[in-house]
Amino acid sequence: METIHIQSFVSAPPQAVWDQLMGRPDIVLDALPVQAWPDQREENAPSRLMVRWPFSSGGTATTSVAIALTEVSGGTRIDLKHEGWHEEPGWQDAIAGHFAGWLQAVAALGLLVESGKDPRASSAVLGGKERYFASAEVQAGADAVFRSLADPDVRARWSDGELDAAELTESLEGRFLRFALRRETGTGELVVILRRTPRGTHCALAEYGVTDRSASGRWPKLLERLSRFLQ
Repeated sequence: METIHIQSFVSAPPQAVWDQLMGRPDIVLDALPVQAWPDQREENAPSRLMVRWPFSSGGTATTSVAIALTEVSGGTRIDLKHEGWHEEPGWQDAIAGHFAGWLQAVAALGLLVESGKDPRASSAVLGGKERYFASAEVQAGADAVFRSLADPDVRARWSDGELDAAELTESLEGRFLRFALRRETGTGELVVILRRTPRGTHCALAEYGVTDRSASGRWPKLLERLSRFLQ
C-alpha cells in the first residue's frame, strides 16, 4: 500500500484552522473530486479528522484520510495522510491526481485561515470548466517569489514568454496572485498560492479554464524555470 503524506504550517490556532477546514469544504476541496466531506467520518475537534474516502479509482475500493492539527509555536501544524492506495498501475493516475489535489487543498486552507482569501476561480463559469493543478517548492523566500511573479520586468527575465499574455488582476503581498490568461483558445485564470516552508516557498498553482492538454507541460516547466532563476 502507498500513502500520500503532506505537512504544512498555518499561523493560527488549531480551532481557527478547524473552523475553516470543516466550515468551507467548498474551498478546501476545490481540487478534489468532492465539495463536501463524506458522511463516513470521525471528528475530534479541533485536533483530528478521519474520513473514509471512496473516490479513489473509479471503483468500489475505499481509502482513508486522516488530518491532524497540532498546536505548535506560532500556530498549527497540519499533518495529512491519505492511506490505502494500491500499487497496481491502474491506481497511479488516481494517486497523482489526489496528491496534487491535497497539496492545493492544504495551501488553500492556510491562505483562507490567515487572510480570508478564497483562491478559487473568480467566476462560476470558469470554476465549472477544466482545471489543472501543479505544485513545487522554490528554495527562496516568499517575498522574492512574489516579486518574480508580480513584477512584469522581473517576470520577463525568467518566464520565457509564457506569461506575456497574463494580466495580474488580484494579489496579496507574499501570499497570493491571480492572473487573467488571454489566449486565442479563450480566457482563463492562473492562481498561485505561496506558502512559506523551512526550505523556501511552496507554490501551489491552478489554471482554470483549461482548453487543451498543454497545461500539463506548461506549468511544471514554468515552476522549474522560476526555481532556477531564484537559486
